[in-house]
Amino acid sequence: MGNYAESIAKVKKLIYGPESITAAKGIFARVKAEVSEIQTDATLSAIGVAQKQREARERGAVELAKIMRANKSVIDAELAAAEKSARAALAQPDAKPDAEALREFNEKYGALKTELTVFGSGQAAAKLIEFMKGVKDPYLARTILDEFATTGSELRKHANQLSLRTMYDNVKSVALTDSRAQARQALAEIESCRRVKPINSMVTLGASSALGDAATAALSDHEGYLQAHGE
Repeated sequence: MGNYAESIAKVKKLIYGPESITAAKGIFARVKAEVSEIQTDATLSAIGVAQKQREARERGAVELAKIMRANKSVIDAELAAAEKSARAALAQPDAKPDAEALREFNEKYGALKTELTVFGSGQAAAKLIEFMKGVKDPYLARTILDEFATTGSELRKHANQLSLRTMYDNVKSVALTDSRAQARQALAEIESCRRVKPINSMVTLGASSALGDAATAALSDHEGYLQAHGE
């Protein structure tokens, strides 16, 4: 699969694993204890209690935001490395078939294309489509795809459109080797990981009750929240 698989696994562990939940639970428990203790402090006025409780919740939110910052730093680096590796896998050229197989392909393919271009008949189109459908080598399939804009335009004039589409999809499937398919899937996963918060979503369930409005601010923009609190 390539090095990208290992990087993506690390990222998923950070996003979906239990580490951030465990860390957040510790923060929430401590903040709740502080808030409870402040509530019973007879030396504070009602305003003083509210202020001290808000400060306790904000300190907890800062800790939570720092976890998100640290996670995001690792995630960004791992995803950048994974994307580079996956794109390199996509760009990796297919191995050429042996010289004799390549010569036979070029001769037959060239002759069928010439017949289609010169005579432009349904029969010529059908013969070329049948030949293309029979290609099972990724390198040769890529050769067909690379010039399909031209060849396909000629075929459209004379061939059944469903047959043409079926053949084209088949050739694309052959050209997309296992390694390329895995790399494409990896790129999709990378984009998906970039769209989610750098922390387990379960953390949000207990954040509001423990941290109040500070939780919403920290979770929606952890970096902005930290900067606003001098971090």
